[in-house]
Amino acid sequence: MPEKDEEAREMALKHFELEEGMRRIFRLTGSDECQPTEPIKLLEVNDYTVPSGIMPIQFGPAPASGVHFPSIILEVTPDEFEDIQADRLPLPHGWQIGEEFLRPTTTQSE
Repeated sequence: MPEKDEEAREMALKHFELEEGMRRIFRLTGSDECQPTEPIKLLEVNDYTVPSGIMPIQFGPAPASGVHFPSIILEVTPDEFEDIQADRLPLPHGWQIGEEFLRPTTTQSE
């Protein structure tokens, strides 16, 4: 079974592949992060999402699909992300923005 950090990274890479409008993905952290039952939390900045404020969506594990941990996805627009950074739109439950997962770059050989 993969480690939680590794699975979070893989999840972010898959979301970059699947979502054309995905600009940025961050890991969200909180005080319970070290608990084995704590879900993977991702903040996704997506051009194509609808502005709806802070609405975390929780998913259970799906081992058959390679997802061994529960997860919470918080998808926001670029404007909402600016509001989060400026403390005009607070994150829930004491969450903080952590590591940014970068979009993979592809190189084409000629």
